[in-house]
Amino acid sequence: MRLACLMAGLSSRLLPLTEKRHKACLPVGARRMIDYQLSAFDAAGIDKRTFVVGHGASELVQVLLVSQPHRGFELCYNPDFSARNLDWSAFCALGQQPGPVLYYEGDLLIPPSLLRDMARNTAEICIALDSTSRNPTMDTLVLAPNGKIERLLFIEHGTAERRQGDGALGEFICLVKLGEAARQFVVAELEKQPFQGAMQLYTIFERAFARFTTSWVDAAGRPWVEVDNAADLARAARLAEEVARA
Repeated sequence: MRLACLMAGLSSRLLPLTEKRHKACLPVGARRMIDYQLSAFDAAGIDKRTFVVGHGASELVQVLLVSQPHRGFELCYNPDFSARNLDWSAFCALGQQPGPVLYYEGDLLIPPSLLRDMARNTAEICIALDSTSRNPTMDTLVLAPNGKIERLLFIEHGTAERRQGDGALGEFICLVKLGEAARQFVVAELEKQPFQGAMQLYTIFERAFARFTTSWVDAAGRPWVEVDNAADLARAARLAEEVARA
């Protein structure tokens, strides 16, 4: 299983900390976020890795080279991270190699057990979610009103709320397993995009849900953190070691 990790953006909500550094290089507790992420990939047995880098690329690439001297990995350089939206990084990452892939947004701290469960799932598309999330700034819900995943209810920088009858399974964790057929479909749809304005990737995922078998893995109380702002960074510092052991 290959993991495609997006690490190109500026992370403006963490300025001035990210003025020159990518947020994956910021310290969270005893180590940097990227150190915890790489350790989780190792513990989950995910050996094939693609990293899309842009802002702060020099430091991030150096960390990868030093941290993984005996491990092969691919780098995609995205110099257009400020002019193009996330769709472009996703297109670069998912289109790099054939075969099943784990799409991973690089501001996540994920337990190794969750990564293993995702990689082992046999559905063509598998979504990571948290049915017990109490995140006060939840921005995306996974909806499956008829028992099959149909929609990702996304409110950028907002708060998505469950409604009676909507089939909400929980908060979406930005981790998606795509089998080869689903990967090809998503890449073909991304290729049609202008890579400007609001990202279309989650809408493309929704179109893929209608075509392929879907499943989900529930964090179900396992700790994880998505680092978007200073409060998230502080929470990551508190939880990083617990996430690493889960």
